Amino acid sequence: MKKHLVRFCQIAFAVTLVCYLSSCKDPAIADKNNTLGFDPINLEHLDTDSVYINTVAEAPLLASAVSTGVLGSMDDPIFGRTFASFYAQCLLSSSGVVFNNSPVADSAVLYIPFLNDSSKYGPCRQPIDIQVYEVSQYMDPTATYYQNDAFSVYSQPIGQLNNYVPDLVDSTFAWHNTQAPQIIVRLNNSFAQKLLNADSAYLSSSTDFINYMKGIYVTTNTSKVGDGISYLNLQSARISLYYHTSAADTLRFDFPISSYSTTVNHFDHQNSGKPVSTAIGAGVSTTTQPAGYIQSGAGAKLKVRIPGLSTLPANIGVTKAELILPVDISDTATYHLPANPVLYRLDDTLGTFVLNAYNLSGVGNLSTRQDNAGNNYYCYVFNVTEFVQRMQNGYYGNYGFYVQYSYTVRADRAVILNDPSQYARQCKLKITYTKLQ
Repeated sequence: MKKHLVRFCQIAFAVTLVCYLSSCKDPAIADKNNTLGFDPINLEHLDTDSVYINTVAEAPLLASAVSTGVLGSMDDPIFGRTFASFYAQCLLSSSGVVFNNSPVADSAVLYIPFLNDSSKYGPCRQPIDIQVYEVSQYMDPTATYYQNDAFSVYSQPIGQLNNYVPDLVDSTFAWHNTQAPQIIVRLNNSFAQKLLNADSAYLSSSTDFINYMKGIYVTTNTSKVGDGISYLNLQSARISLYYHTSAADTLRFDFPISSYSTTVNHFDHQNSGKPVSTAIGAGVSTTTQPAGYIQSGAGAKLKVRIPGLSTLPANIGVTKAELILPVDISDTATYHLPANPVLYRLDDTLGTFVLNAYNLSGVGNLSTRQDNAGNNYYCYVFNVTEFVQRMQNGYYGNYGFYVQYSYTVRADRAVILNDPSQYARQCKLKITYTKLQ
């Protein structure tokens, strides 16, 4: 009797589950590893026939309130020239400072530490000229700025470091101490004396001081293009003013860049005549491009369209769906592949949204897959299981996606391949599902 009761309960549970899945409007199944225990015999697989990619221009990206600064330049045969720089406000290390006893400026030095010993993109072996300008335009700490925003500066630099090659490993010696690897730029004496001559009203608080010295712009000489971009720790950066008085030989006062400072990264992309520019100029058509391009700093992004998503079988539970985008690795020795591009879904107005309600970020992973001969190839893989099921249930329309690096604190770039004649260079959507009725 007990055996029959158990059997009856199992059948009742199975019937209830099928009825629930058939009527549920939200994703019925999002079971990457088949943990629900479906019989593999009942699972079906589908490779969509076409995935179309097109390169489009990136919209301006938020670049203010950054703690990581970007600095450098590179000349890429595919993406063209990229110049990275930053603006920042220097605050007071203490409020209400008074420079007494006939102070005289000895020097002012800008210190900008690197994030760590691998904080770069590209080799960074080509010498560059670093230039520091004083900003002449007020930067509002409460405002939002983008990577293409620019502020007025005084015409002559207040400091310059020529033929600089970034050294992210060796420590430096400053103010009687060994310090982490950093960029050190000596600023001119007239600027140092300006800091020392500030009226006491401007030295009463940082809010008052940024009306007197509005900030600095750190950039590179555009006529001497380097081969990489460095990442800098802005919240540990500072200007140190060294001076003496009638009462003391050597004194120092710091003007730090802090989390309360306005900080803005700035990118310039010069890609005329390069493959990325040609691809953007071609626009989005009814066919695919053989290669697509993604670049940080609002350089370029990829539009992905999958027409076959609109013709999926009805009444299915999606157990796994992966969007696979092969990547070109021919120049990774120079420009390494970033790990995590982001996938966004589009609506009928081409508005951009998170991928779905449960996988908010839509982050892809750099991975490998095998071609028909069993050889590995590199690709970005996006888990779109929940999106496909929600689209199947009527929550989302099939309007395509954007793939992009939504960063203004990095200089990543990648080339996506889509050659239908070669499996390892073809974009794919692989779906595993079970029929619910």
